[in-house]
Amino acid sequence: MPFGKILYVNLRHNFLIHFILAVLVALLTPVVFSINALDSRASAQPLEMLLSFTGAIILTPVFLPEQNPEIRDVIRSRKTDYLTVCIIRVVYSVVALAMITGIFVLVMRRNECDVTYRHIVGGFASALFMGTVGFTVAGLSNSVSAGYMASMVYYASNIGLKDKLGICYLFSMYSGEKFSDKYLLILISFLIISIVFFLLKKYEKS
Repeated sequence: MPFGKILYVNLRHNFLIHFILAVLVALLTPVVFSINALDSRASAQPLEMLLSFTGAIILTPVFLPEQNPEIRDVIRSRKTDYLTVCIIRVVYSVVALAMITGIFVLVMRRNECDVTYRHIVGGFASALFMGTVGFTVAGLSNSVSAGYMASMVYYASNIGLKDKLGICYLFSMYSGEKFSDKYLLILISFLIISIVFFLLKKYEKS
């Protein structure tokens, strides 16, 4: 199946509903947290504490269509490799996640918040890693429900353990930790995603 066709089918049938849900979370965030005239540190709170859920919403269901064994068998019978389709899903999901974060930060800037590119990077990093947790568990367990549960448990652990999670602490910007951890968090996320695909590839061959 041509790349364009794969992209169109997946965006329309597998991604749209999750993207809409993620946008709704972004729209809900100003209701829960003020985004008016915040200083730099306070601006990180809505990004890390609520907008990060967009990552779980968008990335966790990458493997959802193949939860149905019949659909998975159909996809495996096609010329395009099943995992290649999943990689395409990850790519456009990450792009959408960056887009939602970027637009949200621009809205905060219009509302006189003291935000910079760091807030885009930091908010994206937290959302990406939270999504990576769900993606990993969903992919390795073949259960998207387990993936969502893992994301929620991880989020709760960030509240309970606070900064004991080190680099993997979601709320490091709001807590005033060093910003370089956010870059490492993005790197770790992509590394974990790569490892998941490697393991699934080995499983497919076995």
